[in-house]
Amino acid sequence: MSTKHGNDDIVSSYLSELESALRNVPLARRQPLIDEVAEHIAKGRAGLEPGDEVGLRNYYLDQVGDPETISAEAAADLAPRSGRRFDVLVPWLLLVGGFAFVIGWFVGVALLWTSDIWGRKDKLLGTLVLPGGLVALVVLLTRPTDSPDCSSSGGPRIPTVTHCTATGFTLPPAVSIPLFLVLLVAPIVTAIHLDRVRRRT
Repeated sequence: MSTKHGNDDIVSSYLSELESALRNVPLARRQPLIDEVAEHIAKGRAGLEPGDEVGLRNYYLDQVGDPETISAEAAADLAPRSGRRFDVLVPWLLLVGGFAFVIGWFVGVALLWTSDIWGRKDKLLGTLVLPGGLVALVVLLTRPTDSPDCSSSGGPRIPTVTHCTATGFTLPPAVSIPLFLVLLVAPIVTAIHLDRVRRRT
């Protein structure tokens, strides 16, 4: 491995640590800060010998700072995220709002995406796991099951002919049981997670 690649790996590792430390900082502030640090390091590298890995490490620790320290300073500069009174309803609208003709779930999604309480990952989680909330489980439980519908025809001296057709469908237990558990547990766990994020904020 060349010295240049070695120094590049050092910088990449530092920036990865910084990005991880800034995970709770909003993306709109996080990425410009990472870009600013990367530019600062690039300027500092210009004044170092190409093979001076020790000097490079000392430079970004002494002149740039430890990732956790930068993260703490960035968080301190941010105004606290303000919650709305009805944000408390969001996790539960996503969980059971689908029973209100599905409108309640859509209201929950709208409130989720317009709130400053939750980050992008939380908003995607609340939207996609699972659409409609527990209503999907009810649909599964109330669907028509596989049952025969039979009719007979015949008469005197005519053999009776019975004709049956199947209606509905039945999933095998190997599929229906895991599906039932996913449809039950996933929305509940998601609602609890979103509520915990709200409480921490």
